[in-house]
Amino acid sequence: MRISRFTYTALLAAAAVFLVIGCGNNTDEATATVDDPEVSITVVSSSEVYGWIEMTLAQAPPTMADAGEENAWLLFEGGTLLRFSRIDGKWKAYCLEGVSNILDLDLKGETPAFVTDSEYIVFNDNNSEAITESLPDGFSPLELEIRNDDIAVLGTDGDLAIREEDGFTVYSASEELNPIGDLQRIGPDWIFRLEGGGLALFDPSVALWQFEDSPDGEILASSENILFIGFNDTIYVRTSHDEWNYHSDGRLYDGGLVLAENGISTVMSPGEIIAEAPSFEPTRLFAMESFREPVWAIDDLGMTVYSGLGSVETSLPYYDTQRVSCSMAGQNPGGMQGSAESVDDIIQAGSGTFRIYESVSIRPDPFTEFSTEGRDARRALEEISVEEFRLVGITLDPVGGDQAMVEDGINVSYVLYEGTILANNSHVAEITSNEVIVIQDVIVDYSARGGGETTIPTIYSLRLHEEGGL
Repeated sequence: MRISRFTYTALLAAAAVFLVIGCGNNTDEATATVDDPEVSITVVSSSEVYGWIEMTLAQAPPTMADAGEENAWLLFEGGTLLRFSRIDGKWKAYCLEGVSNILDLDLKGETPAFVTDSEYIVFNDNNSEAITESLPDGFSPLELEIRNDDIAVLGTDGDLAIREEDGFTVYSASEELNPIGDLQRIGPDWIFRLEGGGLALFDPSVALWQFEDSPDGEILASSENILFIGFNDTIYVRTSHDEWNYHSDGRLYDGGLVLAENGISTVMSPGEIIAEAPSFEPTRLFAMESFREPVWAIDDLGMTVYSGLGSVETSLPYYDTQRVSCSMAGQNPGGMQGSAESVDDIIQAGSGTFRIYESVSIRPDPFTEFSTEGRDARRALEEISVEEFRLVGITLDPVGGDQAMVEDGINVSYVLYEGTILANNSHVAEITSNEVIVIQDVIVDYSARGGGETTIPTIYSLRLHEEGGL
């Protein structure tokens, strides 16, 4: 795993405690004085482990996702809505009951809003209520875009439904349009791409439609009131009406992130890396507002997040024994801890929920082809024996679950939890501040001696090295 920096701090028992090996001589220690003269606190710090963390979801990857300054929202098939809070790194689940045919998701501040085939919906997570507003009769929505307090819905025929004081007003061009989408707001104009190339621009303040040429593109994005088009790992910038220039290399994503070989940057500052490149090419890439961490990547196989180890809850609440539950419309709002009697359980959190992995795929043998079943060289934990692992770091978290980061013989990283199943009938029994205890149940057959079968537990211990390294 590529490690950019490590930070591990020994805190009071009530808090999450980070402990690490591999810091070597770079570790700094300081003793803090507290009121009790018999108590001293040693703070060990060096740098924090950063990497891509893959979420093992209980269902297919989210169909829609977006992030604001403090919250990221994920929408799944069936109406499951997850909210990640950047403040505490935790997840909360909701259920959009009675809402169907959701076509698009955007954020109104920190609040998620949706458009269906007939309604505009704003979800209030404080009281788990959805406020709906009907779209104009005959309007067929395609895409929702919210910029500050301005709300517009692009129609399948190129009409724009713009929300005004008394509701939505539909504006139509004098000619027939075939919109692709990518609705943006630049100055007074709402702008979207057209089939066959070119852009449509509409200024609602004067009800003016305009059209202009543009380079061929796969995505239209905007940042700081500037338009960009991405095509074949090349990005162009709009410098004036009908004028576009080369801007940079890289794949452009909606929201203004750019993926290149050397990492992820923003379209306004290409080359200034804010995250390592993931080991796969995501279909969706986005960050918290103002391009802050975490950075999120989604493809058909799942969803990953670039963050520091422990800064994002590393199991859906609560790992392996609790369920993420609906907390909508008359149900118990304490969805994370709700019992089966009070709420509808909709997601079962699984064991081995996250794993840290590198920015590039591991290929141990250059003459061996990659597996077509996965995106990299990682194996299921159930296929790996404890003897193959080297312990890298431990995180103690009484709320989210203790976890240990290990590497196999080719330096591929995994995260283990208490209860994680490994190969050869073994499992993680306990994680302490400097040790991972694994128990293997060995079945011994005494039938040849007139007895039966018995199970003898074999205990393995992975320990942190006090000086760094093993």
